[in-house]
Amino acid sequence: MTMTSIPPTRTATPGGTPAATPGAPGVRALGRMIVRQHRTTAWIALALFLACAGSLVWLHGAMSDFIDTHRLLAACDDVDCEGPPGKVADFRSSYGDYLHYMGLLLEFLPALLAAFVAGPMVARELESGTYKVAWSQSASPMRWFAAKLALPAVAALAGVSVLAALYTWCWRVVGDREGGDVLLPGQVWHQSFNALGPAPVVLALAGVAVGALVGLLVKRTLPAMIIALSGIGLVSTVTAALRQHLVTPVTTLSADMPGLLGGRTWWFERGMVGPSGGHIVEPDCGVGVSPAQCLLDRGASGWYIESHPYAHLWPMQWIQAGGVTVLAVLLAAGALWWMRRTHS
Repeated sequence: MTMTSIPPTRTATPGGTPAATPGAPGVRALGRMIVRQHRTTAWIALALFLACAGSLVWLHGAMSDFIDTHRLLAACDDVDCEGPPGKVADFRSSYGDYLHYMGLLLEFLPALLAAFVAGPMVARELESGTYKVAWSQSASPMRWFAAKLALPAVAALAGVSVLAALYTWCWRVVGDREGGDVLLPGQVWHQSFNALGPAPVVLALAGVAVGALVGLLVKRTLPAMIIALSGIGLVSTVTAALRQHLVTPVTTLSADMPGLLGGRTWWFERGMVGPSGGHIVEPDCGVGVSPAQCLLDRGASGWYIESHPYAHLWPMQWIQAGGVTVLAVLLAAGALWWMRRTHS
């Protein structure tokens, strides 16, 4: 890798002539150095960003026109879409995969950022010793590391925010309308949660923070990338497990065993109301035992089902965003603290 020197800062002499001083380089100089080090990756990322943004703009117009022209959503009920012959299948094959893969890209971006920051940006420099170029030219270790952390964070905040906004705009064409979950199965709001609104943005920032901390601690490129991927995967798993508790769910009682499918509602827990009023989650009634007989055997008074309606989407989004943002700040603060502790 080409080592890039940082131009020294200059101060004015009494006669007004600039003179080089050994003062610490400014943030701009460090930023330019880091960008030059990773310029190939930056150009590739910019090209992919423009391609994805343009594709999402096209996808929104194409989906809207197709749905409105063929009145697809008007023919959808809670079970199936009975639109014009072949048109529903054409819509799914022409646009459904595009929307699905764009959503997957947004969901995996935090992992890519975590791996890149942990490996090529931080651990590789510590492993190879190239960080000494900056440190030897009066760039303090803290300033060098802060620049390493700030640049991908700003890029992630700007780029992922635009892509998330465009994806949400596209998703609303189907996911924000009645019948859309039947027209494009798999695009229900709770299945696309981490690709909508602020969710991918804050997870991307968490990915940068995880990568910076892991790279600083591990100091070896490949192990740092693997551990960072595991770390951001753990964050995503924990947020998914806690999601149903972010907003108080709606509990519906029923004399008959309720189903778990239908509409845009997220049905996530079903069971019986026991004799004392407690909930028995998904009781094991045995083979061949009817739901009614199972109620009698357990002395239960009926069935219950807990759910989140579509109206809970955005409150849950912003609550999760707040929690992940706090986590990202704590991880970044931990990385800066460790840097100060070990290299001050």
